[in-house]
Amino acid sequence: RKYGLGWMFLSTSLSSIHRDIIQQLRIVFFGFGLSLGSDLNTLKEMVSDPKSIQLYQSFTDPASAFNIASRKYSFMTRGPVSPLSFSGAPLFFNAFNSPSEFVKENDLDSEYHDIKSIS
Repeated sequence: RKYGLGWMFLSTSLSSIHRDIIQQLRIVFFGFGLSLGSDLNTLKEMVSDPKSIQLYQSFTDPASAFNIASRKYSFMTRGPVSPLSFSGAPLFFNAFNSPSEFVKENDLDSEYHDIKSIS
């Protein structure tokens, strides 16, 4: 942080990242799939609230959707990205499937068409 340098780690398993690295992460995004074994134990160490863990475990696998349009990508975040970070509570959200869904949900239709016509 002193030099404005940041790192990003992506992994399909929490247990594959060294514990010292995990302890130093400020912002963490957890997607579906860390609900069993050593990954779940590491997740419980990082997020101590049992209700948050229970909500995380209720995430559905995006691949289990009937079609691509109905897929839901759920995430749990920890760190200063959450407005509740001062309390240590994680933030939960579902990511949008497509740019048009983002535009629709944020009522940006007119702005989106203006930008599209310019490019």
